[in-house]
Amino acid sequence: MENLDKVLHSILFFLFSFSAIIGFIKQSQFPKIHFDAVKYVVGISTLLAIITETVQHFIIPRRSFDLFDILADLVGLILGFIFFLYVRGDKKCGF
Repeated sequence: MENLDKVLHSILFFLFSFSAIIGFIKQSQFPKIHFDAVKYVVGISTLLAIITETVQHFIIPRRSFDLFDILADLVGLILGFIFFLYVRGDKKCGF
């Protein structure tokens, strides 16, 4: 499969974003993070996607920046958020 790495990017960011949203909501030490969990996870995940591709380009030999990897990461993020909404149901939490 030619684009298996894009599928893996999406799966990993799906797992990361869904887990992070749940984790931020379940913690109670920082109320702002609890109530704005989705906003924080979207921001952190987006930065993580951009930073990892940039680091690959400038620091890791024989690796390059790939915009489609970032897009695959963002697809995973969106799918994680949609899955969170599905699991959450009618409860108001996280945003």
